[in-house]
Amino acid sequence: MKIIVIILTLTILLFSYSFIRMDAVNAGENEVGTVDYEALAHRSEELDPVKNPDEVIALLEPHRHGKDNKSFIFYNNLGLAYKSKGRFKEAISAYVRSLKLEPDEPGALYNLGIAYFKNNELSRALRYFLKSAYQRPDHSGTKKWIDYLVKELNVYKVPDISESKLVFDKKINVNKKKRDKESRLRMYMTPDGGRIQVLSVDDKIYSYGIDSDSIKPVDYVIIDSDGDGSFERIINAKGIFKVPTWAYNPE
Repeated sequence: MKIIVIILTLTILLFSYSFIRMDAVNAGENEVGTVDYEALAHRSEELDPVKNPDEVIALLEPHRHGKDNKSFIFYNNLGLAYKSKGRFKEAISAYVRSLKLEPDEPGALYNLGIAYFKNNELSRALRYFLKSAYQRPDHSGTKKWIDYLVKELNVYKVPDISESKLVFDKKINVNKKKRDKESRLRMYMTPDGGRIQVLSVDDKIYSYGIDSDSIKPVDYVIIDSDGDGSFERIINAKGIFKVPTWAYNPE
């Protein structure tokens, strides 16, 4: 009788192991033990990371540190699942990894902006909304986020550089199509490790580049378009930029 029980137990265990292996293969692990990250990514899409975040996290999370994982969809969907669960720090990490694979993908840039906002990192949130807007300028949701954060952060206020250290001062060419040597670029390092870039013509400042760290490019650029001393335009560092007419021809 004991022998029969032992045999039945072993049989059940063998069948259970077979089903576990089959689930792993179906989810993206092939027979030789390597992982098919694209298969996992597409399976996560079928599950829907917004509607079923727990299932997607359970599927993808064990493989998130894979050195050979080059799947943008994998990390983007993992970020969506984390964001849906309110796990914003982990969402940020997943989106950052996805953007290393596809740096200009506007949806991932947008969602990373939201994750940073939810994590109370408003300056970083604005940076990524601006990057997304550069790729997708007509997206209404991005415009609303930018408008909100510009007001919340008081972005157009002239930055205080009185306590910052001047580290660069030189005339430069600003226009990309038409060469000029009228602009002067001054760069300051702020006490908290950020940067402020000041662009001027004949000592009339027409632009500030604001950066929360010292890594290029700057987070965003504010511009005085009409020379009234008020800064009313904001662009991503890659945005179309040229010296305003008033700066070329000051009164």
